[in-house]
Amino acid sequence: MSMIKALHIATECFPAAKAGGLGDVVGSLPNYFPQEGIEASVVIPKYDNNWFRGQEFNTVFESSFYLNNEFIRFRIQKLDASAVSYPFYCVDIPGKFDRESIYLDLDGNGYRDEIERYLSFQRSVLLWMNEREEQFDIVHCHDHQSGLIPFMMKYCIGFEKLAGTPTVFTIHNAAFLGPIPWSKHTLFPKFKESDGGWLDWDKYIVSLAAAIKCSWKVTTVSPNYLQEIREIDTPIRSLYNDEKEKSVGILNGIDADQWNPKTDEALFARYKKSWKEFKKNNQKKFCETFSLKEGLPIIGFIGRLADQKGADLIPNAIYQTMSQNKNVNFVILGTGDKRLEKQLADIDGDFGGRVKVMLTYNEAIARNIYASSDFLLMPSRFEPCGLNQLFAMRYGSVPIVRITGGLKDTVQDIGDDGGGITFYAATSEELSRAILRGLDLYSQPKWFEKVRRENAKKDYSWNNSIKVYSNIYRELLNK
Repeated sequence: MSMIKALHIATECFPAAKAGGLGDVVGSLPNYFPQEGIEASVVIPKYDNNWFRGQEFNTVFESSFYLNNEFIRFRIQKLDASAVSYPFYCVDIPGKFDRESIYLDLDGNGYRDEIERYLSFQRSVLLWMNEREEQFDIVHCHDHQSGLIPFMMKYCIGFEKLAGTPTVFTIHNAAFLGPIPWSKHTLFPKFKESDGGWLDWDKYIVSLAAAIKCSWKVTTVSPNYLQEIREIDTPIRSLYNDEKEKSVGILNGIDADQWNPKTDEALFARYKKSWKEFKKNNQKKFCETFSLKEGLPIIGFIGRLADQKGADLIPNAIYQTMSQNKNVNFVILGTGDKRLEKQLADIDGDFGGRVKVMLTYNEAIARNIYASSDFLLMPSRFEPCGLNQLFAMRYGSVPIVRITGGLKDTVQDIGDDGGGITFYAATSEELSRAILRGLDLYSQPKWFEKVRRENAKKDYSWNNSIKVYSNIYRELLNK
């Protein structure tokens, strides 16, 4: 029996390009498909970053089209290396994606030509798929940046042979809708005016809404997040409920081979037999490297400094915690809101070597924070799935999370025999109380070691979720 051929279309894929969880998911999910008889390929834009500059590519397709009055030339290139284990393609569009940053301009805001960038990417992929001799059996799009492809496959003139190919659309973050003024409809391949309603939402072309309407199946990255977006007052809430029958929440996983404390070469010390020794060895080196007080519990935060992540709650929570218990280290790694960056940078020097703030993102440092921290903060206001809590548990850190989205699906409170500290209200006072509960747990070594040990045993790999995805693919192909 021949393998099912699936194509995943996204703007991120680790290790090529990553801004958040989307990159981790698209980079790891395809590794698990072969065990289900599926070959998953990935295509993303070609960025001008160190990873792309260090790889060899073969051009497998090139063509051109007019994006309104702009002549676009592009190449589809295939990775000629073993950097990933699945077929990896990129779209080289000179002038559009050959930039270091995936989403943000030098001023920290989104690129001003965002609409043209994403449409040029999607149209290039569409032309390539249309001309390929061997067609993909399933097309799987991720977030609004590829959300117009299901519409174009079904309704744009010249792509009729793609109309029967099943499409799956995964919502990683419903906060970003991808709105486009109707005046820019000329950037699309031609379509009948009567089909324009599939694109329309409240007098705008809305990429996310079009994807939900036109794709054959819609998934979110956790069951609870699907329930939340049906209930929270958002511009397209009614659409989530209208398309309820074709929607399913599937919990994200992590690549258990890539995230393995026994083999992770980025760590100061790898796990051997004891979590206590693993933490002790990593913490000693971490504190030496980053000038922190040794012998204290470490509480980490890794992520975007944004309100969505609850990062604005952290400065006051640190002050409130330190006012009651100063025997603790805080480590913050991330970038984002400039106001928050300044607040956190100011705190860095306030507590005599007990707070370390690194306003950057570095994968190796992040992995060492997971390995060295005793607790990981995730005070998110909303969190579609969250992967950091899964990485943390895999590396023996206890997550401190606000109950929302996928955090509710993956972290249960220690009071309910779970493996984390949970809280509800998005306030610095509640976060500080949760931190103090964590420090109380830390002061009870036997209980703390039991929680850590049980967390590390949990299987949050893709092994379970991959079966759900493969069943969806086969169900769509049998229609």
